[in-house]
Amino acid sequence: MHRRNSEETMQRLMDAGAELFDKKGYHNVSIKEIGRLAGCNSALISYHFGSKQALYQSIIDSQLEVLHRLEESIEKEEKPPLQQLKKYLHAILQSQLDPHQHMIILYQELLTPSGLLNDDSWQRLTRLGDYIQSLLVKAVEAGELRTPQQDHGYEYVTFILTAITEMLFLIKDRPLSLNPEGHPAEQLLDKLIGFVLEPLKP
Repeated sequence: MHRRNSEETMQRLMDAGAELFDKKGYHNVSIKEIGRLAGCNSALISYHFGSKQALYQSIIDSQLEVLHRLEESIEKEEKPPLQQLKKYLHAILQSQLDPHQHMIILYQELLTPSGLLNDDSWQRLTRLGDYIQSLLVKAVEAGELRTPQQDHGYEYVTFILTAITEMLFLIKDRPLSLNPEGHPAEQLLDKLIGFVLEPLKP
């Protein structure tokens, strides 16, 4: 019972911390605010995590683990690479649009590095596009796409596809003049993926 209560308390602190870090950034959040939102004594942050920084590290790691599990689940389905790629990008977008996932923390860390993460987490964070690139390579090997002709072609296509999902997330609450038909984000993502990959079709 004590262990379960401890795990529940840790999760409440992580959820509260993630929500506040999402809205205000790491440096503008106090441990008292986190404790108040979590409904527990802020001293429990030190007890369970050691410090606010360690709590932040745990939150980042938990989000990275969500993405890792997503990659694993897609690999288990053994579908054609292009289908896997589209499913992965859609799953990423859905995670971004889900307020309970707190994905904005990852983007904040990429755009304005806090310097708080350990080397392993920072390396994992900066290599988020690797899985997308691996699926592009597999799609070429399977004959679904042609090899990009430009130097660093795989990297460029990966960058564009990643940027599309991030942009759709950032503008989710704003009218988009480049989307005159008002397609939902998921439908617009399909169209943009098709547009980017069209020059590589056999």
